Amino acid sequence: MREVILPVAVIGAGPFGVSTAAYLRSRGVEFRIFGSPMHRWRTQMPAGMFLKSEGFASNLADPIGRCTLQQFCNEEALPYEDARVSLETFTRYAVSFQQRLVPMVEDVLVTMLDRQTHGFRLRLATGEEVRAKKVVVATGLSHAEYIPAELAKLPAELLSHSSDHHHLDRFTGREVLVIGSGQSALETAALLNEAQAKVTLLVRRGSIEWHGVPTPGPRSLWQRLRRPASPMGNGLKVWLCAAAPTAFYHLPEQIRVDVVRTYGERRGTRLEVLGPSGSWWLKERVVGRVPILLGHGVREAEAKGSKVGLRVDGPDGASRHLTADHVIAATGYRYNVGSLPFLGPRLISELRCVQEAPSLSPSFESSIPGLYFAGIASAYNFGPVMRFLCGTDYAARRISSDIARQQSRSRSSVSAGLASARNRTAC
Repeated sequence: MREVILPVAVIGAGPFGVSTAAYLRSRGVEFRIFGSPMHRWRTQMPAGMFLKSEGFASNLADPIGRCTLQQFCNEEALPYEDARVSLETFTRYAVSFQQRLVPMVEDVLVTMLDRQTHGFRLRLATGEEVRAKKVVVATGLSHAEYIPAELAKLPAELLSHSSDHHHLDRFTGREVLVIGSGQSALETAALLNEAQAKVTLLVRRGSIEWHGVPTPGPRSLWQRLRRPASPMGNGLKVWLCAAAPTAFYHLPEQIRVDVVRTYGERRGTRLEVLGPSGSWWLKERVVGRVPILLGHGVREAEAKGSKVGLRVDGPDGASRHLTADHVIAATGYRYNVGSLPFLGPRLISELRCVQEAPSLSPSFESSIPGLYFAGIASAYNFGPVMRFLCGTDYAARRISSDIARQQSRSRSSVSAGLASARNRTAC
């Protein structure tokens, strides 16, 4: 019996995986998609949070353009506020998007992916094995949580990442130290404070960057030219990163890496795009309500019984000691292809990488033919827009277009071969 090889397998059912699958389906490409739909959004992000991206920038990639967040809110009679999108509203929208456009998602994990002569072999948690000619890896932020080395040795009961908590009320009455200065750190601190935790915010930088309150009414031509608006925010550099991922791809590799690392990690460099910052509506929930230690960096951290002891360096260079019941590292994400548990060492060794992330073609294809990566995995190639929901459209279009084109070319070659064989037989 001849083995059936699936044209495409998509690993991951978050925003990038579902968006890519929606485009594949619209192009008539057969596929199977594996993963728990919107798992991180449904089970890991803190209840009560709001998205950093505005409403118009929080759409998933729909080939027809009808399944937008605003349209969903209108259909469900939900309030739509472009400035702030609640986690609950977005999650309901994303799940609805998946059910309408990609209802065939299989809620099962891929436990192994290996390369074979004519494609790839996948093993599912159910024990089933699947053969596929092409694979799209769209696992999002899973396995990319970054914990600084100074904290990494702390036991799990004393240390967590900001992405680990769907509910923060477990910390009510406890002393919690939040480390970071971006949206995740600031909102985690606000939610902890509102849950009656004794929270302190530790910020390495000397100040916190807050977005300005949007100016009501139309912007002048000068304002639009000087600081053009984009789904990622206002400013020429930000607009370029959001609007021109193809141009970003053709920048020298080191510049691309520096821009992406500058985004979300530090400010004050000439390549700065977006450093750690907080939304304007969050400021009143943090400033004056949560103790903030500015200019403090962690030097050492150790378990002291049921508590954490930290030695931190202050802005004057002097050290001080802090204790807490728990530390939450809101320190962002760094993609490392080696951290994906389903990738075998042989396949990883064959991947050409940039700073531990796959080096990709203009169509998101890796150095292993037929293996594609989307989402944060592609940020060093296409820019920080791939960390945002607004990046789903570009990625889904390019990946699905490339796969459909190759599939069409393959069919044409087979048809030409059959025609040639028939002609020889006739002769």
